Amino acid sequence: MTSHSLTRRGFLGRMTQAATASGLLALPSQSHAARTGGGFRYVHLTDMHLQPELRGDEGFIKCLAAVESLQPKPDFIVTGGDLVMDVFEQDSTRSKMLFGLYRKILADHTGIPAYQCIGNHDVFGWSGKHGVTPDDPLYGKKMFQDLLEIPRTYYHFDHKGWRFFVLDDIQPAPDGRYQAYIDEPQWAWLEKELASKDPGMPATVISHIPILTVTLFDDTTLHADAYEIPTAYVCRDARKLAELFARHNVRLALSGHIHQLDRIEFLGVTFICGGAVSGNWWQGPRKGMEEGFGVVDVEPGGKFRYRYHDYGWDAQVDVNEPK
Repeated sequence: MTSHSLTRRGFLGRMTQAATASGLLALPSQSHAARTGGGFRYVHLTDMHLQPELRGDEGFIKCLAAVESLQPKPDFIVTGGDLVMDVFEQDSTRSKMLFGLYRKILADHTGIPAYQCIGNHDVFGWSGKHGVTPDDPLYGKKMFQDLLEIPRTYYHFDHKGWRFFVLDDIQPAPDGRYQAYIDEPQWAWLEKELASKDPGMPATVISHIPILTVTLFDDTTLHADAYEIPTAYVCRDARKLAELFARHNVRLALSGHIHQLDRIEFLGVTFICGGAVSGNWWQGPRKGMEEGFGVVDVEPGGKFRYRYHDYGWDAQVDVNEPK
């Protein structure tokens, strides 16, 4: 099992992380049935957009309290990216403060391991604002990796008979922003790891930007007689990924980014866009979608149940606070 998780006891050793991220720790030579450990629960927290403004820190703390109070308690947390708000367009000092705040709140308010996924707001300096250049040693995804002690932005881990693939679908766009797809090195790794997995072992995939979603079909994307969905909002290799997942017993693909909730069944795979912990960026519900997180209850045999948990946050936005 890879160790890209944070706990109250601190970060696990870099050596173990590096070994598991590169596939050096092999699975036991048992059958899948012998390795399966029965049912369990985990939670999917996405789009925290942590910031001290708009009481975002208080909201995240309340979210973690809700996670801790669940019965049964989750075995782990998997995040869906956009952990902080935001390092894409901030200087180094504020960016380091935000990641430090994120790490401290996790350490102080939960003992549950947390596996991190990168989002577009977690990539340092790509906007080029505030004088940030590629010469900065923490430029781009390096800050996310170094400050959260994650050797690579994509990896997998195993838990009670399931394999979890955390992907990085945040790629640079020609206009200096970002677009969603799986780059060639990551694609080669994903194909290899899926093919080498026991065919009977079910898998879950986590990405920030959705692979598939229907939340984008509204008046903002309807132009004349066609919907136009930017690749900053959905993966440009969606069909290819869905077919790959279908071939290798991927049961569930979780994402965030849109701050809306939907569920799609396609090619035998369930795709869930999981709302947002921050709702409308800590300014209340987003298009009627309350602040919340996903609770996944896994049953023996590869089945699961998903529900969205409203943790009871009420935004109190001061009109004089920055938005």
